Amino acid sequence: MTADIIFLDNLLRSFRSFIHHDLAFQIIVSLLVFIIFILIAKAVSYLSTKVLKPLVTKTTGDLDDRILEVVEGSSYRILIMLGAYLALGFFQSGFSLISEKSNRSLLQEYPGLIKASIYIDNTLYIILVLQVLYIVTRLVYVIFDWYAEKGEVQENKDLRGSIIPLLKKTSRLILTCAAALVVLTKFSIDISAFLLSLGVGSLAIALAAQDTLSNMISGFIIMTDRPFRIGDRIKIGNDIFGDVTTIGVRSTKILDFDKNTIIVPNNDIVKSRIINLTYPSSHVRVLVDINLPFGVNIAEIKEKLKAIASADPDVDKSVPPEANLLKLADSWLEFQLAVRVHDYKKAFDLRCRLRETIYTKFLEEGIEFPMPRHQINIKNQPAPEIN
Repeated sequence: MTADIIFLDNLLRSFRSFIHHDLAFQIIVSLLVFIIFILIAKAVSYLSTKVLKPLVTKTTGDLDDRILEVVEGSSYRILIMLGAYLALGFFQSGFSLISEKSNRSLLQEYPGLIKASIYIDNTLYIILVLQVLYIVTRLVYVIFDWYAEKGEVQENKDLRGSIIPLLKKTSRLILTCAAALVVLTKFSIDISAFLLSLGVGSLAIALAAQDTLSNMISGFIIMTDRPFRIGDRIKIGNDIFGDVTTIGVRSTKILDFDKNTIIVPNNDIVKSRIINLTYPSSHVRVLVDINLPFGVNIAEIKEKLKAIASADPDVDKSVPPEANLLKLADSWLEFQLAVRVHDYKKAFDLRCRLRETIYTKFLEEGIEFPMPRHQINIKNQPAPEIN
């Protein structure tokens, strides 16, 4: 023993002799331990408010501010519960001490005392574990939310609506299982049989819910690979086209142009070809096809189409419009006007508006649009003879 421990042991023995009552001695010393932890909790709270908080407010990021807010609000409660738990432990450590006055221990003098202390000890332990679980879960959530907001700043649209909820649920499940194992270990419960049953049950569930698990795995792949994000306009296969509204664990919801929600299983999305119109940029190309009769001046038509496109306010002026003759068809010339638009959501309206403007301008200038023509030749046949 060191000199400090010997001194403390002698001090406690002297105080015990002064009290002349073992139960009162244990209660008083346990209360002193609890009061010391209350003072420590108040000191930690004061330091975090007066010292740490002014320091973290001077930093550029806000992650440390959020972490300090969580720790500041929970550390006081955890220290109080820890002090109560340790004070009870000190109280229980004196049960076997033999009284010099009665030559009996506290357990012999108070038989029901140990049962009450065990119940209180178990309750305090569970509450303490739940408090630690709560603060760790909040810290994990703060880090995930901070990362999601940082991703949104970097043009990673609505990360909080897709992978972050999945990570939160997974982390909460892992932390809850860890807390449950800690509690079970405290009560000396053998969990090997439970783990074996859990493994057999998990295998049965996996076999019975293959499609659901496949969709969940595919959802995790979508959230990590991120071929599209919430708000993107995508095309899946040949029949699904619209804006992504929700990326879930089992399915993805897409809002089409008729304002109908299409719920697509994630497993089908992973297996399909995906066209993302908004990644890496929301700029899209708008194509307008025009058929004109033979005999028109090709160079003049191309200049007129470019002028009409340049006059539209939604056309991206940084990319000059293009007009090309694509094909010499049977009855007309096929032209195509190609322009760029900043926002993919304006592409449909721009395409319709350009068609209307081209039709109106060309009619005003006397340029006719061709109609399909079919020539039918009837060969004269001799009249049949009538008998």
